Amino acid sequence: MATAGIFAIFFAIFGFVMVVVGWITRKWIGRSTDYLVAGRQINLIVNILGVAAIGYAGTTLTLAPAFTLMGGLIKSIFMLGVAYSLTGIISYAFLIAPVARRTGAHTLPEWLEVRYNSKVRFVITLITIVAMLGITANNVLSMATIISGFTGWSVQITILITFAIFMFFTVLGGMWAVTLTDFIQGVLCTIAIPLLLVYLFVKYGGLSFVAENWPSGSFWTTGIAGKTFPWFSISYPSVLVAFFLYGMALVWGSNSYWIRVSSVRSERVAKYSYLWAAVILFLANGFMYPLLGAYVGATNPGAFAPRGSAAPAAAFGIFLRSAPPVLAAYFLLTTMAASVSTATTYYMAGSSVIVRDLYQRFFKPNAKPEQLVKPSMLFNTIFGIASLLLCFFPGGPVYLFAFATAWLAPVAVIVILGFYSRRFSATGAFAGGLVGLIFMSFWTLLDLTKIYPLSTKVGHMVIPGLIVSFAAAIVANFFGKSKYEISVQKRDKLTDEELKVLELIYKGYNTMAEITDLLDVDSSKSSDFILSLEKAGVIERLGNRGMNFYTFRVTEFGKNILMRAKKIETTEIDEVGLSLLEHVKEGKPILADELSKKTGLNPMGLATVINSLVRRGYLKEGGLWRRKISITEKGLEVLLSLKKS
Repeated sequence: MATAGIFAIFFAIFGFVMVVVGWITRKWIGRSTDYLVAGRQINLIVNILGVAAIGYAGTTLTLAPAFTLMGGLIKSIFMLGVAYSLTGIISYAFLIAPVARRTGAHTLPEWLEVRYNSKVRFVITLITIVAMLGITANNVLSMATIISGFTGWSVQITILITFAIFMFFTVLGGMWAVTLTDFIQGVLCTIAIPLLLVYLFVKYGGLSFVAENWPSGSFWTTGIAGKTFPWFSISYPSVLVAFFLYGMALVWGSNSYWIRVSSVRSERVAKYSYLWAAVILFLANGFMYPLLGAYVGATNPGAFAPRGSAAPAAAFGIFLRSAPPVLAAYFLLTTMAASVSTATTYYMAGSSVIVRDLYQRFFKPNAKPEQLVKPSMLFNTIFGIASLLLCFFPGGPVYLFAFATAWLAPVAVIVILGFYSRRFSATGAFAGGLVGLIFMSFWTLLDLTKIYPLSTKVGHMVIPGLIVSFAAAIVANFFGKSKYEISVQKRDKLTDEELKVLELIYKGYNTMAEITDLLDVDSSKSSDFILSLEKAGVIERLGNRGMNFYTFRVTEFGKNILMRAKKIETTEIDEVGLSLLEHVKEGKPILADELSKKTGLNPMGLATVINSLVRRGYLKEGGLWRRKISITEKGLEVLLSLKKS
């Protein structure tokens, strides 16, 4: 059977599995928080593959071999391996992911209101929607083009079928469906790495084969035509530009990476899932596919310029033509899986922003999460249709993708400044973001219209854009004041809402994420309560930056007010926590409906209590998909001591 026929069978099985996943996960959706962030229940292994699925995309499968053909193996390893995987993803693991999870913000624009103000949030919301639309459409169109070029199928029909499949399971199951399918796709693609390596070594031999057959110079340092690209240059491609483009802008400024953090169980999972994903992505994008480019160049030296007409980006397709049919069909399937997994993550990143940062914020500010499930599905569908239409618009995805990469760079600047400087103001953030966006959009427009192509005459826009954004932000910051530069004026009269938040912090639910989920509100509201309590002198932050900035403790003054108002007894664990420990000790499963009635908490609130008990060592957790809980010795001891007292 020909490769196209085998792939058709694989394609049908893959599509069927994706549809089944959507049908199953729809039953896991009870509230918008389940739909948008999977109830914050994603565990380490699942999120590792989910993060890896973002970076293991059809675009990277095309670029990594191409960089070897253009500039040699070493620089190819640096472009997507060191710059993206070992710099971008690992820096996100240490600098952003744990802090982002502790903020409790569902989306990146939501956090921007927490840190700055609603004006910054609104601007970045619009930018994020356009960026996510462009990247979603670009991934699907790229994948359809690869499949069509190899199988002879119609590009338009391939796009329609692909959209029908992934819109079905994404609209039904939301982030749960995307996470589960990413896990499946991640497994498929991870298997492909050693499989491809073994095949190349068995068929062609070791690197000596590449060295002997490389047509010009050394394959380590020069490309197929004997040329290379520079280490330090603002022109693209260069290693320096790759560090800023792939290692900073496309990771730090993207909501797709943020929602992966929002959906996990804890800060620990957020951090280590990105670290392990970086290892997988380096093996794929920084080792295996650059090496594939070397073998393709050595076995097909006449296919590429200057001897042939094939572009370096065609390397993966040329390799597939020479592979055995079953193996070629499998690798083609992994290309599709990689593109679909990346597209659906950006798809959810875009639609979640529409629901959380536009619809709920402006039209249904008081809506309960249970009331937002159907609107989430509706906007998910609309976002998918818009992405589908862009695939058929001439030049649309390329145009939007060019803008997306440019627009994410200024966002990255204001994110990192906001995370690690308490004094950075909304004025600086708004000016830096707006000036940077205008500058980079203008640069892109000149390039695309060929009026005055700055990328040819000056270099890639990412470094100048970052410099302009940073400079504008710093200058404007002198004319603004951070809302966190406060003067404490002690106040002993607190509102009921403030007393409720103060009580939560006193009981040990002392992070922004825990308070947001227990209150069941947008994190901008919980942030306002925190800021008000801080000004009143009843709480203080554990630090001025990082995770400690979003972790709080009650002051002695605050304790006195709380004791007078609530008559709270000092205990090691509160009533809800005690009820949960008793429930788990009896060997009962964690049934959200049963415990919600028993404790009066929503499912996200219950998850927060569980997280707090796990963090304090009273419970331990497991479970690949839905969380499974067991009580620890420390939990048994506290139960026993409280019963005696």
